[in-house]
Amino acid sequence: MRNRLHVALVSLATLAAATLSVAMTAAPLAGDAFGGDPYPLDTCVVSGEKLGADAVTTVLTGMKDKNLDGTQVKFCCAKCEASFKADPSKYVAKMDEAIVKAAAAYPLDNCLVMTDEKLDEGAKTVVYQNRVYKLCCKKCVARFSKDPAKYAKEYEAALIAKQKPSYKATTCPISGKPLGEGAVDVVVNGRLVRACCAGCVGPIKADPKAAFAKIDASK
Repeated sequence: MRNRLHVALVSLATLAAATLSVAMTAAPLAGDAFGGDPYPLDTCVVSGEKLGADAVTTVLTGMKDKNLDGTQVKFCCAKCEASFKADPSKYVAKMDEAIVKAAAAYPLDNCLVMTDEKLDEGAKTVVYQNRVYKLCCKKCVARFSKDPAKYAKEYEAALIAKQKPSYKATTCPISGKPLGEGAVDVVVNGRLVRACCAGCVGPIKADPKAAFAKIDASK
């Protein structure tokens, strides 16, 4: 009886741990955590007004279009935030078009889906979590849209592999500490930034221009 009871307790504990693990994995982004890049525009996508110091910053969660979840957006006021969330389809295309126009030169040479295909003037552009991606054809756009998170990770891996060999900074742009074995690679606005630890990732993404300036100065 004791052995049977022990087995039952172990099984219940294992099941509880597995359930907790799944719940943690599926949990929405909390606080100011967001995927991709920070909101790159200086205007509210709803009103068109310039964003001031009192801008409302939000990370989209629970959206009908799940590809919008994890996207940081800034609004001039809470009313515009509510309008966007009530009907994002009215604003997303406009926002993505502005993001494409504001984007820097694309840092990769090949399609993310068909990696052997070089990007040319006919490349297709998509936006996911404020980041611009380029693909060789419409079929690749469709494949990207089915699992953008997968291709976002592959984009970051490809960019890190391309830029890391020429990365010259030896210290973290946030803490100033030397980059050791535990250094963290961050991709933001088409550039690699190396941080001393995970705790410095948030400040880098909050103000990438300041991080870039320190990296460039170190060269």
